[in-house]
Formats: sequence, structure tokens, C-alpha cells
Amino acid sequence: MEIGIAIPAYKNPNRLRRALASIRDMDAAWLSKVTVTDDSGDGSVANALTTEFPTVTFLIHDKNLGFAEAANRAVRENKCPIVVLLNDDAELIADPRAHLAQAFESTTLFTVGLESVDESGLLREGAKRVVWRLGVARVLHNQNDQVRSNDWLKPSSYAVGGHAAYRREMFDELHGFSEVYAPFYWEDVDICARANARGLQTRFLPFPCVRHSRDGAIRATTQLEEICRITLRNRFLFSMIHAIGVQRVSQPMGFLIREWTARVARDAITLDALRESRAAFLKMSSSSRP
Repeated sequence: MEIGIAIPAYKNPNRLRRALASIRDMDAAWLSKVTVTDDSGDGSVANALTTEFPTVTFLIHDKNLGFAEAANRAVRENKCPIVVLLNDDAELIADPRAHLAQAFESTTLFTVGLESVDESGLLREGAKRVVWRLGVARVLHNQNDQVRSNDWLKPSSYAVGGHAAYRREMFDELHGFSEVYAPFYWEDVDICARANARGLQTRFLPFPCVRHSRDGAIRATTQLEEICRITLRNRFLFSMIHAIGVQRVSQPMGFLIREWTARVARDAITLDALRESRAAFLKMSSSSRP
């Protein structure tokens, strides 16, 4: 089973160099199955690294398209049936291919999240569980909160987009990451929710094979307050899109409580996130009408 790697890159050749070097150190021949989207707007990342990594396929964008669109193209342009989506601030520290080949023997498996550690070797991203309260989704990151299983592949509500393996054909059928979450965050939760609704599976591989920096492209180029607002906006938008049953019925009350609490606390970030998520959802709803 051929396994490729797709990397969306942005403006920092040194960061991408570390990612590509980690693949080369694992298996230099694997670089021929790597596609990189250079989202810098001027081809600067590709120009700096083409000579050093001549077998890598670089796809240059003339402007920053955001994570979703850059990742979508990197995955779709890869020719392998299984594609590992890797952030440019992530490095491989162990080869996951044997585990992934075994996992994807299941024809209903859509994606496998890869375990990542930080620079100190401590767990950074593991399995995930999405829970709901009054129509608003929340992600539980703590391993003690995850669904228990004796299987070697663990249940997970979604696979973290910065280091996950996808079945490319299914990724295409789902139209990749939704760009309504641009510029970043919650698009990986969304695609797995859409896959799960079709009966496709998301799993987590408890095998530390990725080192993921805490100072990647988003934190390096975006103010913390802006990151918080976008993350919260997309969390609310995800909730509006995917709430069903009792969560759909209770959602207006859930949002009303959040808005009232934010007004009392003068929490401008939450108020802006609510306003923007509602506008985005209304735009989506109107554009989908015949």
C-alpha cells in the first residue's frame, strides 16, 4: 500500500526544511511521494528548497489560500491511495507506514490520527472526544476523558489535521476540508463528522511518531486574541452545522446563555465569535437554497 505525505507550507523554509529532513532521514525514497503546497504568495519556500529536495513536488500558490484550501490541494495532487497530512512545523520521529498499512485494510476506515509529542517528548495530541452541551460542541483533549477500548487503534471523534493519514478517495468524495472555517481550526473536526455520518471510521494510532512544535505558522503570524476569536467562531459554526436532535432543540438556549454571560463579562471575543458564526451560517444556508 503506497503512502504519501502532503504538507501545506507558509513562508518559512527553515520550518519546512526540518519537516522534509525528518522524512529523508526516515527514508530518502519517500520524498518522491511528498507534495508540498507553498502558500507564501511568492514561491519563496519552494525556491529555497527545490534544489535540496529535488524529488519533492512543490505546488506554488500566488496568494495565501488558508489551511483548508492549501491542504486540500496537497492531498488531492498526491497520487498515493493513503496520504499523511503533515504540518510544516511537524517532524517525523518514527515511521508509521507499517501501522497505517495494517489499519487501512479496513475498507470503512477514513482517517487515522497520529500521536504527536512536543519538543520535550511529552504527549501533545492524542485521541479526541467531541461532547455537546445545550447545542454547543466541545472537544475533550485529556486522555482520561477518551472512550475506553482494548483495540490497538483507539476510537477518536476526529483526527488532528496537522498529523493524520487519510484515504484519498474518501477525502475527495467528501470534498476535503470545508473552507467555511478559513483561515484555520475545526475543519478537521468537521470533515470527520461528515465522514462519520456516512458510516466511515476515524481512529487514533497510539504510537508517538510526530514531533509537533508549539510555535508553528499560526502562532507565528497571528495574534493570540485573533486565534481565540477564530477558534471560538468556528466552534460555534461547527455546532450550528452539526447539531441534531436534542442538541438542535436546545441550541438557541445555549447560545442565548453564552451571549448574556459574555455581555455581562464584557467579553468582546465571545460576542464577536457569536456574531460572525451566525453570519457565516446564514450565508451558508442562503447559498444552499435552490
